[in-house]
Amino acid sequence: MQEPLPRSGRLPAHLKIKYGPVGLLGRFFLWADSAARDRGVTLSFGSVEELYEANRGNSDSWRPLVPLFDEALGGVTPETVFVLIGRNKDGEVVATQAARLYVWPETSFEDEAASLRMFYADPAAAFARGNRCEIATPVARKITGRVVFSGGVWYRPDFRGKDLATIVPRISRAYALTSWNADFTIGFMTDAVVAGGMAERVGYTKLEQSCIELVAAPLGEVRCGLGWMQPDELLADLAATMDRVRVPVVAARTAEDANH
Repeated sequence: MQEPLPRSGRLPAHLKIKYGPVGLLGRFFLWADSAARDRGVTLSFGSVEELYEANRGNSDSWRPLVPLFDEALGGVTPETVFVLIGRNKDGEVVATQAARLYVWPETSFEDEAASLRMFYADPAAAFARGNRCEIATPVARKITGRVVFSGGVWYRPDFRGKDLATIVPRISRAYALTSWNADFTIGFMTDAVVAGGMAERVGYTKLEQSCIELVAAPLGEVRCGLGWMQPDELLADLAATMDRVRVPVVAARTAEDANH
């Protein structure tokens, strides 16, 4: 049985590495938390309610969220979701990221998305309201087991261009891996976002472009690409990131000590 994930508190306070290499993940988490602070953003865990409150309060620069993070509409539970909230020096929300775990041992991303079970607690009612999801890539049938959806991504306009997209999504994927031992991590990116090079910045190793047509209230209709990666690719990406920024090994020892 999964344990509830943090709903408040700073990332370092909840830095318990359950799965994956302690040295690499420890170095990465400590670097990433510091790198975000260097850009004026303090990251903490938050609640789903805080995520939706931030979404509603920033509708001028942020579309409605995919319903899968909604506790009532999407059926998410405290054991299957975490939310990262980034605040500036005045305590204002300027960045968000969330992740949800699915356990699909005998089904696949294609089946769960097309049936709307991935998005709604009551798929039949969702279909009756006109919601649908069509996927045009055979990769979707191969994504099974413990699957993490990484989404809820937003940066306030004045905090864009600060390279946060290379930091926060990687924190989310790494924390999901070490908490849930996921087999796959997936994310949706609209065609415009893909065209802007976001997939490369956030570190997805595989991208199926313009393969998802989603109508999901209250989000509306969007065409998306599918980013996806497996644990070995996720860890290789983190290792390459650490090589680029040359984080000293002493940080890994500090993180390892924190786990004991």
